[in-house]
Amino acid sequence: MFDPTDLLRLARLYAAAEGVSLHTVGRRACAGNNRVFRRIEEGHGANTRTLSQIETWFRANWPQNAPWPADLTPGPLAPRRRRKNPNDDSSPAPTGDVSCAVAGNS
Repeated sequence: MFDPTDLLRLARLYAAAEGVSLHTVGRRACAGNNRVFRRIEEGHGANTRTLSQIETWFRANWPQNAPWPADLTPGPLAPRRRRKNPNDDSSPAPTGDVSCAVAGNS
């Protein structure tokens, strides 16, 4: 887990990339806690659960236009792949009989 100063650095980088304030980053990253980064700046810190939540949020929501700091690993999570729309005709339909039966004594 990252320490509070690393999370504050990520918050500043995120804020610069998104053009928002640390107040807004805190609200986004920490379920509405817009004071969390101000508290870290002032040396008050935050509890372990909050810090873990913030780290996970940054990894899942890191802007694509901002480089992740090389000294902080692991980096951002890979973007989720979207499920195909069932109405999308771009992929060929399966041919033959598709069975999901389990082999056993029947």
